[in-house]
Amino acid sequence: MRGGDESAFSTIYRHYHPGLYVYLLRFCKVPSLAEDLVHDVFLKVWEIRDRINPELSFGGYLYRIARNHVLKTIHKLADDHELRAQLYAQLQERETANQVDVHTREYERLFREAVAGLTVQRQNVFRLCRQEGKSYEEAAAILGISRNAVKKHMVLSMRFIQDYIYRHGDILVASCLVAMFF
Repeated sequence: MRGGDESAFSTIYRHYHPGLYVYLLRFCKVPSLAEDLVHDVFLKVWEIRDRINPELSFGGYLYRIARNHVLKTIHKLADDHELRAQLYAQLQERETANQVDVHTREYERLFREAVAGLTVQRQNVFRLCRQEGKSYEEAAAILGISRNAVKKHMVLSMRFIQDYIYRHGDILVASCLVAMFF
């Protein structure tokens, strides 16, 4: 494959495609998007085939490319309103009311788990500022800490929640979360 042999590439594609598809589907939960991501990953492999070190694990290399690509796609979805709207439109065509309910419950579960993973102080700050709508000054007065400490706790809380959703949720939930909080 490194030399441009298309049949070798086809063999590798057939061998790794099923596992890579399942791996990416775990991230995005959208079969058509997972399939597109698989094709993107293999296209990238073909483009950089001459730089692949045959002494290293090809599977590890392939899955690292896939992980980086899906995370980059999540960030694009978070930043690009038009791309996010296209994905939502595709999903709306396919989803029944029951599936929407499942996504909502999944989001709520992941969100509760992420908040539960915060330290007690960060949970208190997050609850006061985001859930009760208090200002940083009001939260600082209630908790007996400085405004800057409240701000720092909020920044770290938001990062933790975002990272948690990225690691444990799907691409749609992650992009919704980023759009809501950032």
